[in-house]
Amino acid sequence: MTRTRRRAGFTLFQLLLVLAILAVLLGLLLPAVAKVREAAARQQCANNLKQMALATINASDTNGGLMPPLAGPYPADAANGGNGTVFFHILPYLEQDNLYKRSLDDQAKRYNVWHNGTYATLIKTYISPLDASAPPGGRYQGWATTSYAANFQLLGDPAANTLHGKARFPASITDGTSNTILFTTRYQVCGETPCAWGYDGGTQWAPAFAYETSGKFQVAPPPGQCDPNLAQGFQASGIQINMCDGSVRFVSSSISPQTWWYAITPNGGEVLGDDY
Repeated sequence: MTRTRRRAGFTLFQLLLVLAILAVLLGLLLPAVAKVREAAARQQCANNLKQMALATINASDTNGGLMPPLAGPYPADAANGGNGTVFFHILPYLEQDNLYKRSLDDQAKRYNVWHNGTYATLIKTYISPLDASAPPGGRYQGWATTSYAANFQLLGDPAANTLHGKARFPASITDGTSNTILFTTRYQVCGETPCAWGYDGGTQWAPAFAYETSGKFQVAPPPGQCDPNLAQGFQASGIQINMCDGSVRFVSSSISPQTWWYAITPNGGEVLGDDY
């Protein structure tokens, strides 16, 4: 007669023990994965800022040092020039030349952000993966939004309170290109106010900061309670910015409003504080 051998199996206690170990490992793994994803998102946001800064510098070099205005014609006296925001004017320097050319208004003989629905085009470089304030479909009332804003004190005309600046690179930045902010982050939508990359009107819809206020940035405010006059950091610890020399850095939320303002003004002659 053959003896039947019974296979050893898991007891209920052993099974529960294995499940408990797996739960602990999963609990340890998920925060690590979240940290990796957040780090990748921060790096992508920084890369976007870097690309925009270099594109602005290249546009300035191509046009004899004249920087693109925050909004308005550029270059104003050139045939087939463009009319729009700084985000529109740097499109050819962000490998978006086809989109820029599509905006040509044959009748006016100028490129225009309002032409052929250019203002409604979603552009990946203009969106931060850290920004959770995007409107449905990435558009607000037809306008494509952006997670970034340009420095009005540099690219606008503070003396005339208009967005049509005429800054020159680097002549207008006497405080130093490494001491002056060019772009920073801003929510795509604050309450009912979008940050539209192509909106060249003089309202809070324009992709600007330091326009109607000299206040410091906000950090991770609820989208319905943020101030569209200010820049917004996507993390409670601070905000990502880039300087006029193309460098990208993270500014702590503990920076004083005075030091922040000193970093915004391009020719105030101030010395940045130790908290920068």
